[in-house]
Amino acid sequence: MKLSSQINLGVFALMLLAFTVLSSIELSEIKSRTSVSIEQEAEEARLRYETTVLQTSAMSSQSKQSVIDAMLRQMVLQPFLSAAKVIDVEGNVFAKYERSPNIIVPNWYLKLDSAPAVNKKIPFSNNDGYLLVTSDTSYIYTEITAILIKNAVIFCGLFFALALYIVTVTKFARRPIANTIKKLNEINSHDFTPSQVNAFTTDYRQLTSTVNTLTTSLASKFNDIAQQSERFKTEANKDTLTKLSNRSAFERHTRALLSDTSNFQEKELILIRLAQLTTINTKLGMLAGDNYVKSIADFLVHEAKHNCKSGFVFRLSGGDFALISEIMGRDERDLMLENMSKQFANATPLRDGSKATWMGVTRFSSQMSLQQVMESADSALMAAMKTQKGWQFSSEVSQVHSNTKWRERLNYIVSQQYADILIQPVMNVERNAPAYYETFARFKDKDTNDVIPMAQLIPASERLDLIPQVDKLVAGIVFKKLTVTSHQVAINISNASIANGEFRKWLIEELRTRETLCPRLIFEVEDAALIHHREVAENFCRQLIQLGCRITIEHFGDNFASLAGLRAIQPQFVKLSGRLTQGIHTNKDNQLFVSSLINIAKGLNIHVIAEMVENEAESVALSKLDVEHQQGYYFSKPSLWTMY
Repeated sequence: MKLSSQINLGVFALMLLAFTVLSSIELSEIKSRTSVSIEQEAEEARLRYETTVLQTSAMSSQSKQSVIDAMLRQMVLQPFLSAAKVIDVEGNVFAKYERSPNIIVPNWYLKLDSAPAVNKKIPFSNNDGYLLVTSDTSYIYTEITAILIKNAVIFCGLFFALALYIVTVTKFARRPIANTIKKLNEINSHDFTPSQVNAFTTDYRQLTSTVNTLTTSLASKFNDIAQQSERFKTEANKDTLTKLSNRSAFERHTRALLSDTSNFQEKELILIRLAQLTTINTKLGMLAGDNYVKSIADFLVHEAKHNCKSGFVFRLSGGDFALISEIMGRDERDLMLENMSKQFANATPLRDGSKATWMGVTRFSSQMSLQQVMESADSALMAAMKTQKGWQFSSEVSQVHSNTKWRERLNYIVSQQYADILIQPVMNVERNAPAYYETFARFKDKDTNDVIPMAQLIPASERLDLIPQVDKLVAGIVFKKLTVTSHQVAINISNASIANGEFRKWLIEELRTRETLCPRLIFEVEDAALIHHREVAENFCRQLIQLGCRITIEHFGDNFASLAGLRAIQPQFVKLSGRLTQGIHTNKDNQLFVSSLINIAKGLNIHVIAEMVENEAESVALSKLDVEHQQGYYFSKPSLWTMY
């Protein structure tokens, strides 16, 4: 009920009570006045009777009767009297006059005022009987009804005036509260624009002052976070090692080219894969591998500037690069690719005679999708691995053949129902003990028995819609291992699997048959799923939580749009984007940005995990920022999950 309605109801009750009390008092006063009037009238009648009748002895009985009748009739003409009688000393009625009531008194009044009519007995002075007069009940009813109507009109008018005043006052009084609620809703909707809420009365001054201070403070903090976010987005589009644009930037750049249908001219895409990078990292160490990658990146940037028209270079993953440029003639492109192949061979620290790089070249137009472009380039790259020169044009190979090969490899993996499962601890640094272990799957090629790089397997699985099958395989293996170990482990669920209704149904049904495992299971979901598949992802995560599982949202900080999903899901963990944690001990901007993200997460009662922690300095800096869970090579590399 509104405040004004509550006040008006209270005022109405008080006025009704006052109306009742006042009417009762006035009824009593009317009765009292009527009684006095009756007594006065009776006394005057007695005097007239004694003067006219008793003191006139010569009057005949008939004349005496006539005089008395006239006197009684005159008395009863008074509106407050209904009857008058003269009674002798023996109790006999000598004369009387009665008048019918002017109106009929309703039953409700008789119940309200149950007292009988007033009778007044006035004795004559010579003890020759007495005069008896009776009041008229309808007179009192008429009087009190008139007063009730008058009071009702006055009270109604007064009540409506007061009600209007109360509504007006409360309307103005509620305005700062309404403005405060509006401002809080705007804050809830991420609108931190500062505004001043004015108080109508001093009672709300403290409230409005607090809200004004809050909005100003939040606006300042949000502006700081927004500025940090913009800087971080710029950094997030760069590869930390080579400072080249990364895969996300490549996809945005390519999509922008494909969507510009009015001005688009055909382009060429070259995919470059460093064939020896894994071997270099294994034999010579990670530092040698990093230096090799940086030298290749520097050469590609130089090539894009001097030998390509409008060339852009991207690092897609560990050993994969992309170069987008204007179309060249075939001879010119062959010469460029041959030169690149020689330079790559010279840059490698290995001198074992094996091929240093593979390159796949494709042309694309605005009629193609990004997936089609990547399929074409990937087909050329796979075909290049079988050539002596080390590069191949997509126009000279069968793309269908390439996809068929990948489908065979992936179907073989799924049919074998086997994968090596690696685990890496997520450490609770305060307790110096694992909070849980994240699992990783590694698959081997059926022909070479070599581990298939995830940078190749995942895009191929996405392209062929086989990721849900791969995720099913991994989850099934983890479930089996959990039956013989007490570990708490995390399983990564891809965005494609979350969007797949059949996979979601399968996983929920599997978990319902394994309820004892649920408290030890954590499912890691990318924050991008909360943007691209928001409703599905939120419902799916809530189902998992209801079964007793826990949720970790990965890459927290990459996308502010996922914050609404955090509130809806209430996951147990968020994992900070690795781009934020790397080198955080020297990056003040990232420290401020991470601190803001931590405050957001902890405000929602969510634990924060930092991934890719590589050294002690990073770990100490994160601990100072109150990040209690950390993961990375500083604590442990992923290792094969073996059962003892």
